[in-house]
Amino acid sequence: MNFKTLYLRSNSTSARSDRAQTICELKSATKKFRHLSTRISHMLRFLQPGILTLFLSFAANRLVEGQHTGSSGRVMTWVPPYGIGDSRTRLDESFDGISMRDGLTHLGLQFWNPTKDGGIELVTRFKDVNETEISNFREWGHAHGVRVMLCLYNGTSSGWDWELARSAFGTHQKDLVEALVRETLRLKLDGVDIDLEGKGDLEESKDSFVNFIRDLSSRLHSEGKELSVNTFAHKWHAPRRSWWPELLPHINGLNVMGYSETGANSDEWRSYGSFKAAAGIHHSKLLIGMPSNTARWQESSVIEHLNWVIEDASVGLAIWDARLRNLKWRSKETWLAISEIKGGAEPYGGDQPANGPESQPEGNDKLEPKAEVRLH
Repeated sequence: MNFKTLYLRSNSTSARSDRAQTICELKSATKKFRHLSTRISHMLRFLQPGILTLFLSFAANRLVEGQHTGSSGRVMTWVPPYGIGDSRTRLDESFDGISMRDGLTHLGLQFWNPTKDGGIELVTRFKDVNETEISNFREWGHAHGVRVMLCLYNGTSSGWDWELARSAFGTHQKDLVEALVRETLRLKLDGVDIDLEGKGDLEESKDSFVNFIRDLSSRLHSEGKELSVNTFAHKWHAPRRSWWPELLPHINGLNVMGYSETGANSDEWRSYGSFKAAAGIHHSKLLIGMPSNTARWQESSVIEHLNWVIEDASVGLAIWDARLRNLKWRSKETWLAISEIKGGAEPYGGDQPANGPESQPEGNDKLEPKAEVRLH
């Protein structure tokens, strides 16, 4: 089933006012940058050659670290392949004057499975998964400043198939990396979200999974694209918390799938604070997973959990999923809180997601909110 006609409205008085304000801000920022550049130039004239070398080395290291941006202010949700219609409705819906586009920064399309030989394919058992749907979600996201991600998952009709995933990312790692990058570029999406899940210990898969993520990260970032990974919250299953130290340096966001089993006021490993401690210096890349099918879990309300993220101000939010099946998640109060979390996010019209403007593929326009696009 296709979406109805998309309609555009781009030249309102408020839009012209916003553009004028943006131009003024850019002029001010340019003036400050020129002043700073002059001061640095004067400082460098007095540096000895050895000190200058150390200075440049330090600056280069900081630049590389900055390529993998943190997740503070990042708010992500997913369109599941079995919930496209409901997700479409929610994304367009107004909750007393505020909507999901006011709070989201990322939208994952959970539409792709790996193949055993390292390829990827659209999920075939759900009739609505097709390139028309992908294109329309992408246009909606780009019109509203929301990055749209290719989500690869190993869910099948018989459950989560880790052997399928391991054959793809382990035995055929190079092929899978190239397939993901090629499809992301072809469909003009903004990155890849890896949701490969396995039950059990599976520690023997850790090295090959980390190597896969490292190589995929390098390829995507060289194209100006993002990479996020979904993991379990504690020591069970794969990928899990003990893998975070090897994964976090290479990715833009890590979505913690604790959902109703973890919370703001929970004890020990179930607490959001324990996630942050486990992530260490990379904690700003964390997205706290919350379930949108319930209004209360772990003895706290939706708003209490969201307030923890707001008050912490260093982590992001991952909402499973875009259907928002509980009515509390369709309220103005909830989305005002979520929009406050988003407040720390870098606007899409600014710097590119990974390596800056130089790495942006030709023809892939910056995603500035510009015109209203609806999904129905």
